[in-house]
Amino acid sequence: MAKSGFFQRGLNFLDEIDRIAATTVYNGPKRAAERLVSELQQAGPSWTGKFSNSWQIQTPTRLVKGTAQPGEPVPLRTPSLRGREVARSFGSKNSVVFTISNFSPHAAEAIDAVQQPKTYWRRPTPLPQTALGRQKFEEFDGRKSLSYRGDPGGGADGNSSRTAPLDWFATYASAQLDRAIQIEMDAALSNLFS
Repeated sequence: MAKSGFFQRGLNFLDEIDRIAATTVYNGPKRAAERLVSELQQAGPSWTGKFSNSWQIQTPTRLVKGTAQPGEPVPLRTPSLRGREVARSFGSKNSVVFTISNFSPHAAEAIDAVQQPKTYWRRPTPLPQTALGRQKFEEFDGRKSLSYRGDPGGGADGNSSRTAPLDWFATYASAQLDRAIQIEMDAALSNLFS
């Protein structure tokens, strides 16, 4: 009897270790995805707040979407999973994938991926409606006949403006993305062993 009791406790211990490790593998990327969205909201343009609030996180088990409503950026929170839920989310895969995207109809313009004619760049209101946008607001003389959102100025008539610098998204992706993920994964792993 003593051997089987010891053996059973050993199996329970191993099951618990598996659950803790799986939870860390899931919740570390979950927190990294939430951090990335928060940093993207702060780095990106914010005039009405609709773009800032249109980020979404696709987890292995669900899609968590922003409100797409005007206003200050609202952080996204994805539910934490534990033990068996995490194991089920893996399925037959050896990885947990989180996808971050923006579902705003103007996302391509907001990340400076496409140019538009100057008539496209009309301000919805004279000044940004969010405190974040007003803090980052820059105004310039004129606008080129064809330009990116973040490349105002240079035209002969009128004014142009922006609430995030040109190529803010590409700059964030190349300089900040890996750092944010590393911080959250290091924190998750240190919690596992502490």
